[in-house]
Amino acid sequence: MAPAPAAWLARLPESVEALARRWQLTMAAPFEATEGSCSWVAPVSRADGTPAVLKLAMPHFEGQHEIDGLRFWSGDPTVRLLESDGGLVAMLLERCEPGTALSAVPEPEQDREIAWL
Repeated sequence: MAPAPAAWLARLPESVEALARRWQLTMAAPFEATEGSCSWVAPVSRADGTPAVLKLAMPHFEGQHEIDGLRFWSGDPTVRLLESDGGLVAMLLERCEPGTALSAVPEPEQDREIAWL
C-alpha cells in the first residue's frame, strides 16, 4: 500500500472516534466495502436521534471537491451535507435509504430516471 493511503488508514480509527465525539454521534457498524471503495462509511444517529451517515474519504483527486459540491447543491439533487471537516475529508450526510435498484426497472423507466423526466 502506498504511504499516503497507509497513513490515512492508520489514522482512521482515531479520526472516527474524534468525529463521533465532536458531532455527538452514536455509531453503528460501517457499511460493507464495495469494490473500488476509497471511503469509510457508516450509519450513525445524531444526539437528537436523527439518522445520518458518517463518511471519511481517503484523499484522492476525484474526491477533492466533494464537500464543496455537496455544500453548493445543498440537498438538491443530492443528500444534504450536515457537517464537514475538510482536513479529515469527513462528511456527516443526510441518510438516504436505498429504494428500488435502477437495474430492476424496465429500460425506458431507467432512461426517464437518469434524465429526470
